[in-house]
Amino acid sequence: MKKIKALSVGYNGRPVGRLALTPDGFSAFEYSSNWLAAGFSISPFSLPLKDGVFVQKRREPFEGGFGIFADSLPDGWGRLLLDRILLKNHLDPYGIDILQRLAITLNILFCLYIVHYRL
Repeated sequence: MKKIKALSVGYNGRPVGRLALTPDGFSAFEYSSNWLAAGFSISPFSLPLKDGVFVQKRREPFEGGFGIFADSLPDGWGRLLLDRILLKNHLDPYGIDILQRLAITLNILFCLYIVHYRL
C-alpha cells in the first residue's frame, strides 16, 4: 500500500491544519495560519491553539497518534471489519500507520463527519 505523507484536516469545510508522521511513527500536527487567526484548539491539552508543530511523544494509548484523530477511527467491531477488508485485499492490518488507516476509513465508510481528512 502506498505510504501517505500527510493529511489535510478540516472542520465544517475550513482547513484546520496538516497531520503527518515523524520517521519513528509519531503523529505531528500543525495548524494552518488561517485557523490560528480565527479558529479554536481542537484538543486543548495536546494541541493548544498556537503556532508550531506538535509532535506526540508517547506511543500509548493511541499508537503514537493524538486522541482527537484516533477518535475518528472505528473502535472494536469496526476495526475488526476494516482489518478483514485489508486482509481480503492482501494487506497487513498491522503494517499500516494511522494516516493510512484514517484515509482508508474515510474511503470505505465515506461518512459525513464534521471532521474530515483529504489527501
